[in-house]
Amino acid sequence: MFEFQHISYLYALGLLPLLVVLFIAVVLWRKKKIRKLGDEKIVAGQLQGYIPGRATLKFILLSIGLFSIIMGLANLRTGDKSEKVQRKGVDVVIALDVSKSMLAQDVQPDRLTRAKQLIMRMTEKMQNDRLALIVFAGKSYLQVPLTVDYSAVKMVLQGVSPDMVPTQGTVIGDAIDMAMKSFSQNERKYKSLIIISDGEDHDETAIEKTKEAAENGVIVHTVGIGSPQGATLYDPQTKAVKLDENGNPVVSKLNEDEMRAIATAGHGTYSLLQNTDAVADKLTGELEGMEQKSLGSVIFTDFTSYYQYFLFVGFLLLLIEWLLPGTSISAKNKKNAVMVAKTTAMLLLVFGIANMASAQTNMFLQKGNSLYEQQKYKEAAIDYQKALAKDPNNTPGLFNFGNSLYQQKLYDSSRKVMEATAKISKDKTGKAAANYNIGNTYMSQQKWEDAVNAYKNTLRNNPQDVDAKYNLSYAEEMLKKQQQKDKDKNKDKKQDQKKDQNKQDQKKDQDKKDQDKKQDKDQQNKDQKDDKDKQDQQPQGQPSKISQQKADQLLDALQQKEKELQDKLKKEKGTPVKMEKDW
Repeated sequence: MFEFQHISYLYALGLLPLLVVLFIAVVLWRKKKIRKLGDEKIVAGQLQGYIPGRATLKFILLSIGLFSIIMGLANLRTGDKSEKVQRKGVDVVIALDVSKSMLAQDVQPDRLTRAKQLIMRMTEKMQNDRLALIVFAGKSYLQVPLTVDYSAVKMVLQGVSPDMVPTQGTVIGDAIDMAMKSFSQNERKYKSLIIISDGEDHDETAIEKTKEAAENGVIVHTVGIGSPQGATLYDPQTKAVKLDENGNPVVSKLNEDEMRAIATAGHGTYSLLQNTDAVADKLTGELEGMEQKSLGSVIFTDFTSYYQYFLFVGFLLLLIEWLLPGTSISAKNKKNAVMVAKTTAMLLLVFGIANMASAQTNMFLQKGNSLYEQQKYKEAAIDYQKALAKDPNNTPGLFNFGNSLYQQKLYDSSRKVMEATAKISKDKTGKAAANYNIGNTYMSQQKWEDAVNAYKNTLRNNPQDVDAKYNLSYAEEMLKKQQQKDKDKNKDKKQDQKKDQNKQDQKKDQDKKDQDKKQDKDQQNKDQKDDKDKQDQQPQGQPSKISQQKADQLLDALQQKEKELQDKLKKEKGTPVKMEKDW
């Protein structure tokens, strides 16, 4: 793929048509003048030193020479010259149990938190392996597809909780099925599955599915978390210890036998999670000991430039044009020789400056690439900046500079550099690579909608990019969750507003009732006072007596109400309801 380094110089090519027009105009003017003197051929033959066709030949040489020099200054170069840094690693899928039993606190602070700490330590120790994350309980869900972007795994891991999986239980077999779908279907090795669980409520299909995975080249390691003695579970709904169907406290225990059996069937190892660093070292050591495949990582270096050939041709043609005599007058030839010497010196100076600048740019790029491979990203960024100072539009320098900023987690700065790279890049491969990295910066900042757009731009330029397809599907899934979360949040906000309005209406109604009640009480007090005044004015009578029949009726009614109350209490006691297991 050819491109020009300094496109602005190409505007000078617009002068060539103007020179052609001027040359034709001069030729026509000359012929017109000659015709006034007589026959054109006879007059031309009488001119001293006249050589027929020499002027046209010199103009052609001059035009082609100027064209070559302009092309040389614009520096035509071919495609991106890149290096593929060979990395070796394996594909690793981590299946993390997020059932409610993982909230047991027989390990501190709880089983799930310790498991997340283990994964964090592993990502710090892993370098070249591709990593994926699955969470499972009653069902399994792929959270991060296979990627070398460990920061994405760490980011997702922070939000992992039992609420992510609505169906509870510990169905390890389903997690194994999900892992097999995540691996490449074209290889029967270089694959490992790490299952982190307490093994409780183990399903019968796990051993069989583990053997099938082993037959397809997957080595299965297991990590048991918890204690054989177990611990009670906290129920966030009742804010107390969780009870079973018989009303007894639920005790969750580590099932080491099952976890060992799975590891044996998968030709892997079993580890009890006690010391996080020790288990992380053990697992990463097992991964390093596996047969590993080459994972190519492309970084841009420099271009193959052709400016020197154009400058050489241009200089040669101008030299011939000046040395080629237009007439037979020797004095003019001497004058041309002087001009040739001056022009030669000028061209050599231009050639030397361009060659020196290009050499310095390549030197800084190569030094930066060497530091980048050593993971010295800050130092590499400095050399890339030096290369860009020599050549601001150097696509490899911009791309690698953006990469070094990304590795330093300077996502906003990296994205700006990658946007500039995509803008100046002339081929689709370069645009796709820049847009892919732009998507990664948005992913790191959880800006899902922007990430989706960036990965779509990547696939427009490179529809075969598998990593972009994976990341696009993941970003779209997270965007849906975010939109649903925002929708629920707005719904809750509206409900809260409605509740507040109802409370205000209820308060107004209560205030009105209190006011009416106060008015009624004042009126009642006034009436009682009036009645008392009337009674004081009349002679006092004898108190009325209740009849025996009326008294018996009141007593029977009270006894009947007491009986109904006792029957109601008996019914409310009822029988215990059977509870479903949900941990």
